Amino acid sequence: MGLMPMISAIAGNVIAMAKANSAHISTGAVVIGMISAVVLAVKAGKEAEEDIEEVKEELETDELSFGEIVRTTWKRFIPVVLILTLTISCFLYSTNKMMKRYAALSTAYALTESYMKDYIHTAQEELGPKKEQILRDKVMEKRINNRPMPERGIIETGKGDTLCYESITMTYFHSSVAGLKEAEKELASIYKAEGQITLNEYTNALGIGRYSSVGDYWGWRMTGKFDGTEDFRFEYSYGGHEKTGEPYCCIYFYENLPTDLRLFS
Repeated sequence: MGLMPMISAIAGNVIAMAKANSAHISTGAVVIGMISAVVLAVKAGKEAEEDIEEVKEELETDELSFGEIVRTTWKRFIPVVLILTLTISCFLYSTNKMMKRYAALSTAYALTESYMKDYIHTAQEELGPKKEQILRDKVMEKRINNRPMPERGIIETGKGDTLCYESITMTYFHSSVAGLKEAEKELASIYKAEGQITLNEYTNALGIGRYSSVGDYWGWRMTGKFDGTEDFRFEYSYGGHEKTGEPYCCIYFYENLPTDLRLFS
């Protein structure tokens, strides 16, 4: 392989990698740009003070007018302005790129949700509600048995000692059927009164604590369809853990799935 084709191949790989990671590169450029702008601004400020003092000595005055100060110091701040302009451009590019990805993910989520609901409804029609429920129970049983027990132990909620599994956050915790029903009733009341529930409110009601900062932006919000999916309710599956033999209760959703609350803002 000749030198020029090798250089072209390397350049092509570098360009492809840069395009694939453009959003991350832009974010890094914004951070570097802000730090550089601060450093240059401090340096330019000190140099501008020296220039002002020199002009004062030349003009034999103790004070310069605003126009004189600008004419004396403006060149010192050109690098700062250029860095800030590039930083703002990178920030806008990065934001635009992330918004496009966010829109694509939201669309993909909505399509997946629609497909899943259609699949479940068709399964109910073809198999009947009881057999379809057995199928869902087997799906949840497989998910639970493939989910390893946490090394730090199972979360204790103080509401019972039944092994429970929350399917959205994939969390094991100890509670009771009565405790889960109580949380469901509390959340349904909030949902009816406020028209929405965040993921953090949901996990707090279960007793497993706040999920994360993302949990303030994901959850359930009424859409106004009132087609039976507007009621907030848990779906339950019961079984025995394959490894421990311990009976479990799993809660999940298939009708009223959580979504990004910002989509409705």
